[in-house]
Amino acid sequence: MAFFPEGQGRVKLLMLYIIKKFRTPVSREQLYTAMVNADGTGFFEMSELMAQLEQEMYVIAVPSRDQQLLYLTERGEELIAEFEREIPRSQRDEIDGYAEEHRAEVIRENCVYCDSLPRPDGSWLVKLALLERDGVLFGIDLRVPDSRTANLARENWLKDADGIYLQTLMKLTSENKEE
Repeated sequence: MAFFPEGQGRVKLLMLYIIKKFRTPVSREQLYTAMVNADGTGFFEMSELMAQLEQEMYVIAVPSRDQQLLYLTERGEELIAEFEREIPRSQRDEIDGYAEEHRAEVIRENCVYCDSLPRPDGSWLVKLALLERDGVLFGIDLRVPDSRTANLARENWLKDADGIYLQTLMKLTSENKEE
């Protein structure tokens, strides 16, 4: 990518910088939200430029359940290292603060998965999972009687997936002391 301090080159550089500052893979939606906060660039322009960044191999999109997560490639890291100082200090500080403030939320959104699907018999299938980089750490598929129960399961999973996972793990791995 030829770098130009204004226009599309600047927007591409900001997108790469944001991905770097989150220090975790981000979804397109998370990146675009951060970009609107930092720069006000429109959705269609960001989509077009992200496609270019992927084609130029500065970013790679890796499928993860129902979305793709964006990772900087080595080439993207090198470009940021070379040109990040071209981003005004005030804008870098704003992006740094945004990434720091939202990092835990981004990680949680990308690692906690839930979905529910109606079944022909009126019951619901609820799929819950904790994801890691290389796949599913923990997953549960539940068949529940109705949409209300499915919604409760999803809400409780989103509130405390880690606690539910740890509680289940402890129950499954504890030795039975009763005789």
